[in-house]
Amino acid sequence: MKKKIPVQFLKSPVILHTFTRDQIERGDLTDFIEKFGEGQLGGSRVEHLFGKLVFKFDGVEEGGVATHPKVRVLLRRLNDRWRWSGFFLNLSEPLGPPDTFNLYPLLALGLCTADLKIGTWERTGRTFIRIGSQIHQFKDIAHMVVEHLRKETKLSHAVIQQRHRDIEQQFKAINL
Repeated sequence: MKKKIPVQFLKSPVILHTFTRDQIERGDLTDFIEKFGEGQLGGSRVEHLFGKLVFKFDGVEEGGVATHPKVRVLLRRLNDRWRWSGFFLNLSEPLGPPDTFNLYPLLALGLCTADLKIGTWERTGRTFIRIGSQIHQFKDIAHMVVEHLRKETKLSHAVIQQRHRDIEQQFKAINL
């Protein structure tokens, strides 16, 4: 059964979706897809949801979502089934706990889709993170989604261009 997004949510500045501990543990996207899946995004809902969606994760109290193993799996699955985050994600609210990368929600989600290699330089003892090339594809798709979905809205050219700039700003944190 499809779940409708209540009208009062469409009028609010943010729409919060919380993944429960059980959903995170099982990698279960059913509830989310029933609310925000492609079949639910017809008509004016696309425009009303633009830049409003905020994700929270029950039981993830600290640390980056991009390095939390179960959240990474969940968000990789989400990205495989729902590529619309570049358009719908609120880019001013953290993705999970307010941690370094979480402050850039699109980047944090993108990092979940990329292979990460965390290591320590032998000579200096400093930690490094190598990010897989999937992050480039994720960023490109975010821009393509904005262009694709703008055709279904009455959003101005200036609003769409600002969204593209905001997407770029998200990835500047890692010089991408």
